[in-house]
Formats: sequence, C-alpha cells, structure tokens
Amino acid sequence: MSLLLYNDSDTILKQAKKRKTSTFSTFLHMLYIAGFAAVAYLIREAWPYYTLGLSDRPRSPLHTLWKPGGFLGHGLGIIGSAMILLLFLYSARKRQWFGLRWGKLSRWLDIHIFFGIFGPILVTLHTSFKLNGFISIGYFALLAVMFSGIIGRYIYMQIPHTLEGHALTLEQLDSKDRLITRILVEKYRISKSFLMLLQKLSGAHLAQKRRGFWLFISLLFNDLLRGYRFRKIRRYLVRHNPDIPGRALKELLHLSRQKTLLMRRKLMLHFMQKAFHYWHVLHKPFAYLMLVLMFLHVAIVLALGYKWIF
Repeated sequence: MSLLLYNDSDTILKQAKKRKTSTFSTFLHMLYIAGFAAVAYLIREAWPYYTLGLSDRPRSPLHTLWKPGGFLGHGLGIIGSAMILLLFLYSARKRQWFGLRWGKLSRWLDIHIFFGIFGPILVTLHTSFKLNGFISIGYFALLAVMFSGIIGRYIYMQIPHTLEGHALTLEQLDSKDRLITRILVEKYRISKSFLMLLQKLSGAHLAQKRRGFWLFISLLFNDLLRGYRFRKIRRYLVRHNPDIPGRALKELLHLSRQKTLLMRRKLMLHFMQKAFHYWHVLHKPFAYLMLVLMFLHVAIVLALGYKWIF
C-alpha cells in the first residue's frame, strides 16, 4: 500500500481533530456552559416573582428588582438587546464592512449563534413574561428570528465548508468522497456490501422519495438517528473483526461517518443551497422588523424617563 494513501488518511483525521479540539472550540464550549449556568441562576432567583399573578407582583419585595423596569429586569433587557445588536457583526464581517477582515467566518458565525441564543433568553427574562401592546410584536419577531436562525444553522451545516468558512464545490466534494472510498477499500479492506450499508445510512436515498419540506424533515430525523445507527455499525465491525485495534476502529468509524455525510451532501447540495437562499428571504424581514421595534421600544422608554444605572 502506498505511503501517500496513509498520509491522505492521516490528513483527514488530523483535520477533523483540529476542527474539534481547537482553542476556540474549547473557549466556545466554556462560554455556553457559563451562559447556561448564569441563566439557570437568574431563573432560580427570579422564579418566586415570575410565578406570582400580575396583580400580586407590585406588592412583592422582588418587584423593584425583577420587573421590566427594575434594576435587574432592566439590566437584562439592556444586555440582551446589546447581544442582539452584536448579531449584525457577522453580516458586517461577511461583507467586510468597517474594515472587518480578520478572523474565520466560521468562528464569527459561532459567536453570532451564541448571541442569537442568549440575547432572546435575556430579553425574555426582561419581559418577566408580561407581554402586551405593540412591543409583543417585536418580541415574537425576535423569537421568529431565533428559531429561524436555528433552522438556518442546520441548513448551513448541510452545505460543506472549509475551516475558513468557504463553501465547497460539487467537484471538491466528489474528489474527497473518492479519496475516502479509496482509503476504506485499500487500507481497511472494506467490502462493497459495507459501502452499500453506508449508502443507506447516509440518507441520500431520501432525495428519490421526498421533496421540499418533507425531504427536509426526513433528513432531520435521519440525523437524529445517526448516532444510534453508528453504534450498530460499530458493533457490526467489532463482531466481524474481533482483533481490530482500537485506534484503527476509531479511524474506520470516523472515515465511514465522513463517507456517509459526503454521499448525502453531494446529492443534496443543490437542494440545500436553494433552501438556504429561501431561508434568507424569510429570515431577513423578521430581523429588520425586530430591529425597528426594538429601537422604537428603547426610544419610548427613554422618552418616558426610564433609566438604568446611567
């Protein structure tokens, strides 16, 4: 077997390891842990207030802290709104506005998603679950932006990108797929029947049976079951290759997973690119509506004389 083939295999595995264990990835995980811990603490402290009836809240000693205009309630609104404004830095970086050219797009997107999750959560706590008037329209527009953003992230993940965040072409996907197939066959002696099993596991066949929305839902369920199915494949490989070293099994499973994703993404590339385009068309109006109503809300609050610590 050629040394080049081993080098190709090592390169693919090292790229995956670099993607998973980068310093930024560790930082992002810690950021999420800290964020969810902070939200859990805030909810625990404010829960006695949130569970009171609206008519009982003004008589509670917690009212001056947790009401929307209270010290903590108002502060959460300001921090949440600041996070929502910071969401637009990703768009500025993508278009290189204001001289923003540094940093990988994929990392900017990860921070964009972080703000897109915790900004709405803090704004929700700011409302103390009391929604009325025109501001409720802005709040539900905010929720629409958040949930559509989650859907957009899923669609984005179905379009393969480089570590720098640039989309791969169909030719690049096909070249990588052929390379992984060659490694599986020549290095690991994988049979054609196993490759057929990976083809079925990939979900690529769904494109022949589903269209539009139902294809999207089918792909989502396929991804949710992927971990369970790969555990079955792992047991299959161990059963038929009891002497396989642990490192080789790990590499084989990783390459098999890569193979299934590439097979599906090659077939679904055009569909996902089209879906991502339509997602942008739906996502942007909600984002602009949310932004306009947020500024209007802030202007009214300032006009009425509400201040925080400033």
